[in-house]
Amino acid sequence: MIERLLIAAGLITLGLLAARFGPRLLLARRARRELGLPEYRIGTPAVLYFTSPGCAPCESVQAPALERLRQVYRARVQVLEVDATRQPHLADAWGVLSVPTTFLIDAEGRPRAVNHGVARFERLHAQLIGLGYPPPAPEPAQLESANAD
Repeated sequence: MIERLLIAAGLITLGLLAARFGPRLLLARRARRELGLPEYRIGTPAVLYFTSPGCAPCESVQAPALERLRQVYRARVQVLEVDATRQPHLADAWGVLSVPTTFLIDAEGRPRAVNHGVARFERLHAQLIGLGYPPPAPEPAQLESANAD
């Protein structure tokens, strides 16, 4: 009798765990497959950046803007870089006709904005805020150095 109760409790626990975490895992796998981005992590918004070797605006303007975005948002935003010449099937699937092109993907894996051409930091930052993703609060060390200046 006790064995049956323990088995039933174990099955109920497994069912609850599957109900809690199963949909999220399935959504993550589906989002990565549909987006064509195996490195995309569900639950964190992303900037998908299409570039190519020798693209002057990509190197001189877009890459620094994305680096600044990484510094401001830290781990709260993913920046996924795709070389359109090495992955033309992915560029075609996303409708990329020129580089640089950036897409903003929300935390659920849905593309929400596109920028054809250079998107400066201010634009990307405003788009992320518009999607409900403000930057994290500054760390205490950053506040102290800002106050010292």
